[in-house]
Amino acid sequence: MDCWECNRPSHGVCRFCGRGVCRDHAQLKPYILSVFKNHDGKNAAIIVEDALYCGKCTPREAPVVLKGLA
Repeated sequence: MDCWECNRPSHGVCRFCGRGVCRDHAQLKPYILSVFKNHDGKNAAIIVEDALYCGKCTPREAPVVLKGLA
C-alpha cells in the first residue's frame, strides 16, 4: 500500500479511515477503544493516545445513530 499523500510506500494505515500513510505524513490522534460503566456507574473509556491518523479524514465527535439495524 502506498501513502495517500506522496505515493511512497506506507508504514501504517489510518486507524479512522484506513488510508496508507508514510512516516513523513503520519499524525497521531486519540482513539476510543471501549466505553463502559465503571464501578461508580459513571461512563468511562479506554483510549489509545497515539493512534495513527492520516490528517485527511474527519472522524465525527459524536456517535451516529444507525437506523434499520436489529
